[in-house]
Amino acid sequence: MLLESGPLPLYHQLEQDLRARLHAGQYAPGDALPSEERICEQYGVSRITVRRALDALIAQGLIVKRRGVGSFVAEPKTGARTISLRGSLDEFLSGAGVMEPDRLSLTHDATNAQAAAILNLPEDAQLTRIELVSRIDGEPTAHLEIYFPHEVGRQLEHHDFLKAGVPIIRAVERRLNVRVSRAQQKIESSTAGEVAAAHLGLQPGDPVLFVTRAYYLASGQPIEAVFVRYHPARYSYVIEFNADGRSR
Repeated sequence: MLLESGPLPLYHQLEQDLRARLHAGQYAPGDALPSEERICEQYGVSRITVRRALDALIAQGLIVKRRGVGSFVAEPKTGARTISLRGSLDEFLSGAGVMEPDRLSLTHDATNAQAAAILNLPEDAQLTRIELVSRIDGEPTAHLEIYFPHEVGRQLEHHDFLKAGVPIIRAVERRLNVRVSRAQQKIESSTAGEVAAAHLGLQPGDPVLFVTRAYYLASGQPIEAVFVRYHPARYSYVIEFNADGRSR
């Protein structure tokens, strides 16, 4: 299958095709994927395109990379089940806007390998990092770490992050004159950790709802990576299922 130039970048087309093959069961958990060189030949793309696509799949937890060996289909977590749902981005962001943000820190020279993988950047790339605590009715509800590519983050200003009722990604859209077309998030259990616990009034080992979220432009380019730890007693996630197949 050769990829063609179009509105979606080649690495995103490749990521979508590989992900579809994984979901279709073409490769079983633990199976080795073709080598980067072989994928280059199969799809007619460069090595950097292949690596960006594979890094995105790693960030989604679909594959793992073993240094010096290759990439393998990730083993499912024991006793865990993954459910994929689709919904309106506008509806989702309307709920996110009810929180009141307090900025803790802002730096333009941060590094984070997981965020870099989501943003399709080298793992040591310099990123803009924002740390926030969001409150509901004055109570600390969520601890957020937000990452942007450096060229995006340096265009943002202080007040873009502190507008109550306005999700940060909407402020980013206005500031950069772009439109986010989709978001993807993963919800799982975790522990608060030292930093988030101090801000949420928890102990480091207390359980939290941990969310990894990525926002994408229509071109397929990721523009923001977010890691959120929610206070378990102050935040719940409710999904309504309707007969027409929509969820919200």
